[in-house]
Amino acid sequence: MKNFIAAITTLACFFLLPGAYASAQTVNKIVAVVNEEVVTQQDVDQLKTILYAQYAQEFKGNDLLKKMREVEGDLLRQIIEDKLVLSRAKELNVRATDNEIEDKLKLIKSSFPSDEVFNETLMSQGVTVADLKDRYRDQIIMRKIVEFGVKSKVSVLPSDVTKYYEDHRQEFKIDEKYKVRHILIKADSDVDAELAKVETGDIYDDIVRGRDFAELAKEYSQGPHKEQGGDMGYLSRGTMLKELDDAIFLLKPGEFSPPIRSDLGYHIFKVEDATNSGYMSLDGAKQDIEKILFQKKFKEKLDEWLSELKAKAYISIK
Repeated sequence: MKNFIAAITTLACFFLLPGAYASAQTVNKIVAVVNEEVVTQQDVDQLKTILYAQYAQEFKGNDLLKKMREVEGDLLRQIIEDKLVLSRAKELNVRATDNEIEDKLKLIKSSFPSDEVFNETLMSQGVTVADLKDRYRDQIIMRKIVEFGVKSKVSVLPSDVTKYYEDHRQEFKIDEKYKVRHILIKADSDVDAELAKVETGDIYDDIVRGRDFAELAKEYSQGPHKEQGGDMGYLSRGTMLKELDDAIFLLKPGEFSPPIRSDLGYHIFKVEDATNSGYMSLDGAKQDIEKILFQKKFKEKLDEWLSELKAKAYISIK
């Protein structure tokens, strides 16, 4: 409920910003003509409101406000492109089913505490459920035509993947990591430090004699991983204080450190495993590279397709 209230508060603030939504008294002027269709200021304002309802699912508070400011200056271009895409979809008889539209509407409603609050919020901003359905119908149709006209024509070749891997090796560098267990005896004063030194010395002697490190950590450690037997997981260089980091990365798997002093007290570390530094293999990186290249090629193909639609259309911005 708190998140919802924050979202509504942000929405109210957005309407009060200079350049935000037009008031009900604003003349509904024509801002562009696309082929035989006109784009009005009301179209632009309505899209702002609908986008807000969508982005409210992903962003909250200032993040939501920032996102809306980012899209505000690009709305007219988006509307023009939408009309061109929808016109092409109409030529190809691409449609959205009622079930697809209802599923999208349910998803939006789920971010509100009740249907009543959802309807009141739309009413307060001059948007109806029918407006939302029209927008979602358009979105679904546009997604389908883009998948048919653009996405289906994008492919990533094995040679593309190999070239990207060779040209961007640093993106696939693997840092050296050590799996570490830790025993800490805290010391808040000089007297505590002397006592901690003696105690960690005794623990160290027990480790040398073959006692299990994890059991000793559970019994004596005052660190945050005590209950896990001192298990800190895999650590990269630079994770710990420098004096501790240096000591850890001098060890080999199976080795443990002598007691080490820090501002917290005395520490003993054991390295259980190490992953060697190097580079992810081409096979290991292949899936990520394919996604990167697909998105890049898809955007290029989409921009090219939209440019072709614009070149064949009559567009006038007022």
